[in-house]
Amino acid sequence: MKQTKEAPHESFKKKIIFFLIFLLINPTLTGCWDTNEPERMVYVHGLGVDYEDDKYNVYLQIVNPSLLAKSEAAAGGETDTKVVVGRGTGETINEAIYDAYRSSQRHIFWGHLSFIVFSEKLLKKKDGLKATVDMFDRYRETRYRILMYSTKEPLFQLLTALPPLEMSTALSRLSDPKATYRQSSLIRPISLRELLIGLNEPPHVVAIPYVGLSQNHTWETDKKQIKTIEVIGVSFITDSALKETFTIEEVEGLKWMNEDLIREDLRLRNDLSNINVIIDNIRIKKQLFIKNEKIHFKITIEVLAKLREIVQKERLNKIERETEKLLKSQIHQTFLTGLKNNLDIYRLSEVVYRKDIKEWQAIEHNGKIPLTEDSLEIFTHVKLINGEKQRRNPTLE
Repeated sequence: MKQTKEAPHESFKKKIIFFLIFLLINPTLTGCWDTNEPERMVYVHGLGVDYEDDKYNVYLQIVNPSLLAKSEAAAGGETDTKVVVGRGTGETINEAIYDAYRSSQRHIFWGHLSFIVFSEKLLKKKDGLKATVDMFDRYRETRYRILMYSTKEPLFQLLTALPPLEMSTALSRLSDPKATYRQSSLIRPISLRELLIGLNEPPHVVAIPYVGLSQNHTWETDKKQIKTIEVIGVSFITDSALKETFTIEEVEGLKWMNEDLIREDLRLRNDLSNINVIIDNIRIKKQLFIKNEKIHFKITIEVLAKLREIVQKERLNKIERETEKLLKSQIHQTFLTGLKNNLDIYRLSEVVYRKDIKEWQAIEHNGKIPLTEDSLEIFTHVKLINGEKQRRNPTLE
């Protein structure tokens, strides 16, 4: 059977129809219509939150993107301004942020937010922390890696304090704490994720680093003195308010109960005060048992230590024993400090919650179990390593 050929004008008509359809569909397939060009946005690197005169104050630390990394291009003819801090005020956190939007010259991007600093006034306000965390947990651009801090310093001064030596603003003590934590593990950095987990689990209290501007450790250049940011203590917070803030000296034992400790020094006392050891390997074992119908805890600390400073020759076993005594003393004194302030400073309630949920349910109150001075038994074991002759004796004898 002979096939009939399609008329030329019909074929041309179909091509025109296909071409028109292509033109209508093509715009929906190309480009991202809701994107913003990177160079036309400003980036929030850090945030400070305060509460004063019945209003929330937010401080937005805006960084210069060209100075986030050292490069020859960044050292060209561009502005040498490294950081700008904007402020917004409102009766709620959201209103305060939108107040800052009104004076911003460009679109503000929150995806690079590295840290949040809470003032003491904000933490003492009922539900002040809860309102802030809820706001940023809901926002799609923010991440759970945001670091949490507390302070009593004026937030504008804190957020404009920059690293010395023309370092990148991304390398500040607040945005990159792990660099110094690996060298001196005083207070462990806490992220938003860890904060939420800690507040939702017994004893519903979390320790966050307490920071301030250096007073006695001022760095100097050939032109001026520089005040830098340092960790000066720790704040214990609940989801509704600040419980208590301590200096590092008041809670010396806290670092020895940190399983994530990387490296910290310890100076011995009394007749061994000229000896320093470095602790960079610590193992912590927590056991619970019933004694006189009350829960007690046995904490065993195993430590590998290195001699860092020794001026006069001393027996290694004596150094080990004195180190054990000092560790035990600091851990115990910090535990007592917690008891005086109604704090489960070592999160022992969580140990019972994990290991004996029925017992925890029987004795807990608001997630916390009753503790006394006799609730804790501490055992420490220290072994000095790298103790060969050239290490265990003074260099000059």
